[in-house]
Amino acid sequence: MSREKLKSLPVSTGAEAFLAHVRALGAVRYLFANTGTDHGPIIEALAKTATEDPNDLQPIVVPHELAAVSMAHGYYNVTQKPQMVLVHTLPGTANALGGIINAQSANVPVLLVAGRTPITEGELRGGKSQNIHWRQESRDQGNIVREFVKWDYEVRTNQNLAAVVSRAFKIAMSEPRGPVYLTLPREWLCEALESTELSSDSLVPSTKMQADDAALEQAAELLMAAERPLIVTKYLGRNPEAVPLLVELAELLAIPVVQQMSYVNFPTDHPLYLGVQTIQHSKEADVLFFIDTDVPWEPPSRRFIRSDAKIIHLERDPLFTGIPGWGFPADLPITGCSEISLPALTSIVRSKLQKSKTKQNHFEERRKRIEAEHHAMWRQVEASIDAVKNEQPISPLWLSKCIGDVVDEKTIIINETVTSKLADVIHLNRPGSQFGTPLAGHLGWGLGAAIGVKLGAPEATVIAAEGDGSYMFCAPTACHFTAQKYHIPFLTVVYNNQAWNASLNAARGLFPDGIAQKTGNFPGTDLSPSPKFELTAQACGAYAERVEEPEALPGALMRALKIVREEKRQAMLNVICKDPLI
Repeated sequence: MSREKLKSLPVSTGAEAFLAHVRALGAVRYLFANTGTDHGPIIEALAKTATEDPNDLQPIVVPHELAAVSMAHGYYNVTQKPQMVLVHTLPGTANALGGIINAQSANVPVLLVAGRTPITEGELRGGKSQNIHWRQESRDQGNIVREFVKWDYEVRTNQNLAAVVSRAFKIAMSEPRGPVYLTLPREWLCEALESTELSSDSLVPSTKMQADDAALEQAAELLMAAERPLIVTKYLGRNPEAVPLLVELAELLAIPVVQQMSYVNFPTDHPLYLGVQTIQHSKEADVLFFIDTDVPWEPPSRRFIRSDAKIIHLERDPLFTGIPGWGFPADLPITGCSEISLPALTSIVRSKLQKSKTKQNHFEERRKRIEAEHHAMWRQVEASIDAVKNEQPISPLWLSKCIGDVVDEKTIIINETVTSKLADVIHLNRPGSQFGTPLAGHLGWGLGAAIGVKLGAPEATVIAAEGDGSYMFCAPTACHFTAQKYHIPFLTVVYNNQAWNASLNAARGLFPDGIAQKTGNFPGTDLSPSPKFELTAQACGAYAERVEEPEALPGALMRALKIVREEKRQAMLNVICKDPLI
């Protein structure tokens, strides 16, 4: 329904008015919903205002709130349009919190809307009427999520709904982007209204942050004078338009690029690409240019880099004021959005190069050296895979290689393999073709994100790669149910090593000669006996296989993808991988 048609819409309740304002946003396509007793007015309003228009607001039933937020997160990743998640008062907000933590860390503008336990005790229509309404009420419901949202608000009257909904959208979409939280008391949703006037207020968010010209001039001087510069990035690729801008700058000055694979930030087949090992290359660099990177290296001590190295850090908030403790040094912290600051920096560099031709030969020599390193890196990756391709149980490296072999120009990978290398060892050159675990690392994101990505990019082939631990975190029954109910085809591949490998590795790292390492007993990390995950998927109408032989993997992947592409049905492969303790 267009904004013009909605300009003055007859309504009878606050719930109908709220939905009218949401529709007026124009960006919200899906309402990922987990309803409760507080949502009676919303349910009635959705039924009353439902239209045959396929572009109208569509409610999607999701039987777990973490999955619902993850779906909105995935949809935004491929569309740049924020979606709305509807949850049930206190319990729904609590279940959604992990997804909101993920969204906040990744600057994803989810609109989280919760019912508010009725305030009155029978004095108003919609007041408390069921036993749980007393125990589910909190003193300050927004306090649960306040640390992880940009803005929260409880509606206190229907008279300013237009301004509230508009404000929620604009705050979420203004940089740095992030989730917002709105609570709706049932009394106001039930309140009788005659009509609603939609706000004429523009929904355009505030402009993006451009870096200071003087700072960019200084950065250009440092980069041009450097003998061994290095660019490091982690999430520049969340804005796909920024990737070619980074390529242009790197090529102009022959600067190698290292990336952490949260997104595809730089084409992995580009000759200036040197992989994911930040520390290895940082030790030699005389100028380090961090772009959209929250943790440049681990830990923040400068002993990992040259004492004379200069550090430039470009980010929306290069001091990361939202992180309580963050001790990474920078000689030149630059506040700005990379997608608009990089072109300005490149323009400055080009202008300076035109005035000085002496650097060109040096750049060419550096380019050849980096290209040789690039090819050596990929030969080493290929050798590592070749060494394990026949192992049984299956090596995660071999599984990753087989997934890489079936990726095409329409494939999007949702990567929550955590400790199993996937994005590091396959070729990823297309911006927006891979999304890794969100920066906060709240596991259980992958399946929901895959569903959201498929809804946002219906022509894509979506593969959700999951560790067995992260798969169980995903509320898999809820996700597979939603995929079956709404005919959302995607492929789930479980790297099933029957262990919490991240916890196990942490213990090994802290106590390399400890009792756990000597005895092979790491309490709290064993996930055996492993459930038959394929049965969970089959119960929700999926095609599913258990794969145990390495030579069977290519065929199993092709069969599963054929089901996804031709039958438009979800599929899953439970791949039994090598136990890290064996």
